[in-house]
Parts: sequence; C-alpha cells; structure tokens
Amino acid sequence: MKKILFPTDFSEAANKAFIYALKLADKTGAKITTLHVFKKPTISAHHMPSTLEKFFESFDWYEFESYKRALPPLREIAEKNNLGHVEMVHVMREGEKLVDTILEVAEEDEADVIVISTTGAEGLKEIFLGSNAGEVLEHAPIPVLTVPEDAEFDGQINKIAFTTTYKEEEKLALKKLLAWREWFDFELFVINVDTAHIEFHNKKMDQFKEAFEGEEKMNFVVLDGTDMFKVLTNYLDEQHIDILGMTTHKRNFIQELFEYSRTKFLSYHSKVPILSFLADSLK
Repeated sequence: MKKILFPTDFSEAANKAFIYALKLADKTGAKITTLHVFKKPTISAHHMPSTLEKFFESFDWYEFESYKRALPPLREIAEKNNLGHVEMVHVMREGEKLVDTILEVAEEDEADVIVISTTGAEGLKEIFLGSNAGEVLEHAPIPVLTVPEDAEFDGQINKIAFTTTYKEEEKLALKKLLAWREWFDFELFVINVDTAHIEFHNKKMDQFKEAFEGEEKMNFVVLDGTDMFKVLTNYLDEQHIDILGMTTHKRNFIQELFEYSRTKFLSYHSKVPILSFLADSLK
C-alpha cells in the first residue's frame, strides 16, 4: 500500500476517520492525500456577467481561505497521535458531484484505498441508505474503508470478519484482504448466517474454505439463528471485531448480501468500520 485517499469536509466525523487514515499510513508506510471538494453556488441568470465574475472570484477566495484555516487542525490531530511524521499532501478540488470527484482524484492519484467517514451514531445508515459514502462504496474500483463516527481505533487490527454467500468473487476479495497481513497480524473470521437451519450451509462453507487451505488464523463459521442481523452483529460484538469486510456491487448490495430488512440491521450495530471490495473490479 503506497497511497491513501482521504476525502474530508473537516467535520468531527471526518476527523475521527482521519485517525484511521493516519494509523493505516503509519503501519503501511503510505502517503495520505487529503481531498476537500467544493461546489460553486448556482447563480440566477439575471446577474450581469461582470457581477457574476466578481462573485465567483470572491467565492473562490473565500473557499481557499476556509481551506487554509482547516488544514492546521489536521496537522494537530496527527501530532497529538504521534503521527506527525506521516507524509501528507492536501488537495482542494471544485466538483459538481462529490462522489465523481472523489473517484476521479483516486484514479489520478493512483490511490490504493479510500478512507471515508460516515456521520451520526448510526454510521451504517449513512452507507446503506444512499449517502455519499455509500455511493463511493458501490462505485470505487479500489477498497474503501468507511468509518462510523463512533468508531475508535487503537492502531491495531486484531480481528477482521468477512461476510460470505460462497461466491467466487468473495474468494478473490478474501485473497486481497489477506495481503493486509503484511502490515497487520489479524485473525480472520469468514461468516455466513444460516436462517434456514439446514446442513447445506455447512457443506458450502466446507467447500468454500478449500480455497484457503494452509492459511493460518482463518475461521470459517456458520452462524445459526432466525434473525440474521441480530446474530451477525452479536457475533461481531462478542468477537471484538475491528473491521467488517464484504464485497459490494453497483446496486443495492445490502439486499443482495442479506436479503433482509436494512433498517433492522442498522438498529443493531453501528460502530464497526466496513472494508468493501467492488465485485466488478476483482480479478
């Protein structure tokens, strides 16, 4: 991992996610590119061109001054966490569509991962119900780490869970995830929730894990229960999972993964960051 893209609006939620980006960069030796995207306001056509030009000149200057004032606090966060040595570059970009601009900069910068915040106590709600972070998850061709506002990171990734429905693309995502062991010595839990209470899922899991024969510290677990989301989130809590991994698609991937009520899942859990791999980009 060489480059991390960190989009920010300089909010408190974004600052929490920035700590994740910093500690990830510290572990991997990566450089962080912070990205602030702004959009010029829409002006009525009744304005004279000269007035409009002066307005936009003033607006650009205001945005630039605001941007400059926001940068020192990022440096202070780095210093406070003894991560002032992490290499950073700061980019400010005008863009009509935030998500498109994030993806454009990620491609230009050849980023390896995007770290982005979700807001509010129900951070996952922002992902699954159509937020900017959710759109980045569904379209970025590189891994995306979404960090809920209430998540806390101690710099260690000891346990990662990964949801599976036994698809080939998930094997590819898992192999990419296992490459993170170059920097983090984590235990990996590959999980499926069986709500039908049939032997089928155990047999499918046995077949699925054959692709990872010889890998250490991998657990293949079929969880049994009638409430898929409650079972899953309870397991994440019990095992003290640091990150939840999954594959995503350019559509409503939560319905595809779980085929269940999104809001019920959100009511159970909100603090575990999600590391997503876009299925269409896996090779």
